[in-house]
Amino acid sequence: MDHFKKVYSEYKHRVYFFVSRYLSDEEDIEEIVQDIFMHVWKYLSKANSSSEIEALIFKSAKQEISNFYRKRKMIFVPLENSNEVNAEENNDIENKIQQEDQLKKIENLLEQVPERSREFFIKNKIQNLSLFTIAQENDISKTAVEKHVNKVLKFLRTNLNFFI
Repeated sequence: MDHFKKVYSEYKHRVYFFVSRYLSDEEDIEEIVQDIFMHVWKYLSKANSSSEIEALIFKSAKQEISNFYRKRKMIFVPLENSNEVNAEENNDIENKIQQEDQLKKIENLLEQVPERSREFFIKNKIQNLSLFTIAQENDISKTAVEKHVNKVLKFLRTNLNFFI
C-alpha cells in the first residue's frame, strides 16, 4: 500500500497533465486518471524498476484515453458532417499516441548505444550539426563521426523493425 501511495503521489500530476492534453472536460480527465491508477494498482507488483512503473503508467494512460474516445464514438450521435471531423480528431489523437510510443522506443534504444555514438547522433540528427563541425569539436575525423552516426542509425533501424 505504501508503495502505491508513493507511486501515486509521484505521478498523479504528470498523469493528470498528460490526460488533459487529450481531453478538456474536468470530470472526464479525473475519471480517466482514476481508471489509470486502478490499472496501475492491479499490475504494480509486476513492475520492478521505476522505468517499468513509468512505462506501466503511461501505457495505461494511452490505453484509457483510446478507450475513452472509442466509447464516445460509439455513444455520440453526430450532427450533419460532424462525423468526418470527429473521425479526424480521433485519428489525430491516435497518431499522437503512436508517435509518443515510437519516440519512447527510440529514446530507450538510444540509451543502449555507447555514449559517444549517441552524443554524435543527437548532435547530427537532432541538433542538425554537420559531421565536420562535430569532428572539429571532438578533434577526430569526419569519417569517424560518420561511422558513429551510421552505427546508431543501423541499430535503430534493426531494432525498430521489431516494434513496427
